[in-house]
Amino acid sequence: MARLVLRGRGASHSRVVPAHRDQSEDRAGPPSGAGPAGAAPAASAVAHTWEIRLPAVLETLGLVRTGLRRRLGQLAWPDDAALDVLLAVNEAVSNAVEHAFPPGAPDGTVEIAAEVEPVGGRRRLRVRIRDTGRWLPRPVPEPDVNRRRGLPMMTALMAEVLIHRGGQAPDDGTTVTLLSPSVPTL
Repeated sequence: MARLVLRGRGASHSRVVPAHRDQSEDRAGPPSGAGPAGAAPAASAVAHTWEIRLPAVLETLGLVRTGLRRRLGQLAWPDDAALDVLLAVNEAVSNAVEHAFPPGAPDGTVEIAAEVEPVGGRRRLRVRIRDTGRWLPRPVPEPDVNRRRGLPMMTALMAEVLIHRGGQAPDDGTTVTLLSPSVPTL
């Protein structure tokens, strides 16, 4: 098993999540705090967690973006910071869909769990993207193809990017944890 910790914007230090940590406490149930029909709930009434598990296919990307965009709006997340989170999460999910499952492999899944954390009178978002695939060897670079920009992009957008590669079991998968820069509380 291996871990990679990358510091990004807004980070004052690196933090390593132990590889053996039980992540079951990071999973949350369905959102709560729904208001009257058609009305957005007050941000303070919105659950501070969000989770979705989807097949590892390209169509998953739009579902993740739509669901996370809606949740960030309910949390009154600042627009620029929300866009940064959406771009970084989209890249991490894209990587899981594209790189964790070789052609002809059994269908896999991608799990996305997000939670709001208080940080020194402010708040930040912790998003975990986990696939059930295997870390595949890097493909041979193709000439004139722009690749290998995803990790630098995620690092530029997030305060921290943590990558944990699973072990040898088929469903160990890879977990990418994105920590957003902090934003004001409501």
